[in-house]
Amino acid sequence: MRCHAVLMLVAAGLVFVPAAAAPKDEMMATDKAFSVMSVAKGQHAAFLAYMTDDVRLFDGDHPPIVGKNAAAKYYAEREKSDPTFKDQRLEWTPVEAEASPDGALGWTRGTWTFTLSKAGAEPMKLTGYYVTQWRRQPDGRYKFCLDIGGADKKH
Repeated sequence: MRCHAVLMLVAAGLVFVPAAAAPKDEMMATDKAFSVMSVAKGQHAAFLAYMTDDVRLFDGDHPPIVGKNAAAKYYAEREKSDPTFKDQRLEWTPVEAEASPDGALGWTRGTWTFTLSKAGAEPMKLTGYYVTQWRRQPDGRYKFCLDIGGADKKH
């Protein structure tokens, strides 16, 4: 009788213990937070905060950028040489995710919107798509190790 009561209590307790988020849900949430930071603090700050040290960045405009240090240097040069940088806004929406069974790796896929708004001028807007690969870090959080994006065709 006591074993039966203990099993019932354990089973009841398990029903009320919240389940940890599935890895793909964590990746979706991380990707959404990444986009929010991009809007709030700028795209380069957000990318640097969420990338791994061994990141691979592919945007189609140049050879891949390999490593966080190379990305930081590239971003600094772009910011210095582009007078419109402060007027740029990059945001995105993840629409799908998948994760390895152990949650160590996974990807998100979605769409992005880039807007350039300058005073007195019509805003310029570009749209596109992306795939980002995420890797769980030793602290349990996800950072991206690969990002590939492309622009939609202009009509």
